[in-house]
Amino acid sequence: MANLKTIDAETLLSQPMRQLPFLVDDLLAPGLYILAGAPKVGKSWLALWLCTRIASGKPVWKFSAHRSTVLYLCLEDNRQRIQNRLSEMVGGEPDDLSSLHFSTEAQTLTMPDRGTGLLKQLLEFVAGHPDTRLIVIDTLQKVRSAADVSYGCDYNDLSLLKNFADQHHLTVLVIHHLRKMKDDDPLNRISGTTGIAGAADGTLVLIRSKRSESGAVLHCTGRDIQTRELVLEFNQDDRVWELRSDSAVDDPVPSEEVLEHLLVWLRESGSFSGTAEELSATLRQRCGVIYPGNVLTRKIRSCADELEQYGFVCRFRRTHDRRLIELERVGCVGDDGIFAGGENIDASVAERDSRAVSA
Repeated sequence: MANLKTIDAETLLSQPMRQLPFLVDDLLAPGLYILAGAPKVGKSWLALWLCTRIASGKPVWKFSAHRSTVLYLCLEDNRQRIQNRLSEMVGGEPDDLSSLHFSTEAQTLTMPDRGTGLLKQLLEFVAGHPDTRLIVIDTLQKVRSAADVSYGCDYNDLSLLKNFADQHHLTVLVIHHLRKMKDDDPLNRISGTTGIAGAADGTLVLIRSKRSESGAVLHCTGRDIQTRELVLEFNQDDRVWELRSDSAVDDPVPSEEVLEHLLVWLRESGSFSGTAEELSATLRQRCGVIYPGNVLTRKIRSCADELEQYGFVCRFRRTHDRRLIELERVGCVGDDGIFAGGENIDASVAERDSRAVSA
């Protein structure tokens, strides 16, 4: 039997982790997600629209989407119905949807060591389309073969899909139904045992109070996303769910703001070695901004890739009595201070600070 592979906490804390990019910023990260709703509530319309937006690289409401190949397993439909829905949704829009693929048939889930079934089919598709970032399975029950409805069976089946998503750094979105029983917690309304939500990285639960109403709430929860409720309204003409409001409160300290101030200061200083509290005091003195030490640590970890693009590497190191953040120049940022998107770092910071003062 193989030994456990372990890592101690101090070593883990000292390693900057590369963050896998979101598929849809703040909404869909790599991993397994459940989109659940009552029958005929409009979840398949929502899933199809998501597919068209990601395949064309267009925003999903206010959230940026990253263009990629998409596979939609619409196992309750036929090609004629899919064609009709696409025509109603996209109409005469000139979007290139050649990277959106459909299939109305698929095998069921089997254990991966058997080398057959849905996982083998998905593996073959991804091998032929290596830029695939989203796979939609509509619906879960269509790819399950076991009649067992126990927690263990639910968890094991969903874990197969989660492991596939993790191994290939993509998002698997599974369409599922809600139980008829009412509950204040949207997760408790997902049909089946809690093993389904427990195995998933995130859940999107679409709830409409009355069948005649065009409005609904999309309850979003997950390990990598902020809990939020998106109030939606179904546009009957375009067959699209439109965003009306978002319950999530914006991050009081955006990562982009921290990155900008760090880069402005690092262009002058070149490097830093000290605790998070010492870095906080330095930024307060030099840039006039106040960031708590724990916030700086978290933001620097998440911005490690961006810092490297501008010629700086970050390291986290433990001494006998302190945890240190080390920022070191390894390349040339340039004297023009160009930030992502062509912005000048100093100018963008000054403009935002000016707006804050005037407000």
